[in-house]
Amino acid sequence: MRKSFCLFLFVSLCSITALAQVSGNRVYENQGAQQGAQVQRRYPGYGGATTEQVISEQENLLVTTYQFIEAKVLTSVETKEYVAVFGMAQEADSLPKASKKLQEQIAAFQSGLGALGIRPEDTYLDFITQNRVYDYQVKGSTAREKVSGFQVKENFFVRYKDPRLLDQITPIAAQAGIFDLIKVDYVTSDLNAVRAQLAEEAMKVLKQKEESYTKLGLKLQPVTVMAENFDAFQPSEAYNSYKAYETGNVDEENYRVVERRKNSTFFFEPLNPGQFDKVLNPVGLQPQVQCTFILRVKYFVDRHETIVRPVQPDKKP
Repeated sequence: MRKSFCLFLFVSLCSITALAQVSGNRVYENQGAQQGAQVQRRYPGYGGATTEQVISEQENLLVTTYQFIEAKVLTSVETKEYVAVFGMAQEADSLPKASKKLQEQIAAFQSGLGALGIRPEDTYLDFITQNRVYDYQVKGSTAREKVSGFQVKENFFVRYKDPRLLDQITPIAAQAGIFDLIKVDYVTSDLNAVRAQLAEEAMKVLKQKEESYTKLGLKLQPVTVMAENFDAFQPSEAYNSYKAYETGNVDEENYRVVERRKNSTFFFEPLNPGQFDKVLNPVGLQPQVQCTFILRVKYFVDRHETIVRPVQPDKKP
């Protein structure tokens, strides 16, 4: 291969096991998550080997055949540290009062984190917005909208290395009145080295596939790289949802049916290794960032004439 080919309320305020299997409330934004149906999650574009024929518009039809071959490689990357993001919001009848309430909440949270050994430089405040809050004042048959107060929102970032520490961070957040764990990002080392390794393995896979086609009598000549795609998937993008229950049937025409609320939950579902040609480092017990590399190459197979049209004699008048 030539060098040119190289290329919620957070579930009762607890994290989901001591192995940091954390999705965060962001998982609820997935379509179907609220109803307990399968969520719409992100996948790499898998594709596959296909054949293309290009026919020239000539009297003697000339057929050029190309073969497309893909190499798909998957790996998981070790987590170096974690960043938990908590959402905070405070309201009051004036902006200074709302801001003061939020600052008091932040101070209480930071004080608790300090007791866990989390340094101030491992936290960060991201100011989101401040806005008016409107409500309606009803008088007689008229509901008139008016300003009822102000709201200030900020996000609080906490960086930590021990995944089990989140079990202690979330109760401290709850004591400060913070109940929204938005997400937990898994921070890895530089992904450039991971990309280079996956690219190298993808080229090996292509070489193996070329040799297998040669055994079938096909002589393939590489023409160009059609696609080269590297992607990284956070564990929060790999959660699915489900409900587990059985129920009976009732004649809804004769009865007023009152259904009970069914509990739904989420589970970590990594990318299917069977969809890939090679898996370097599979996911173990602990969720990890998964990286994919897909390399698609176009090969020339052959070119030949398939139809020769006979010359028609001129018809006599």
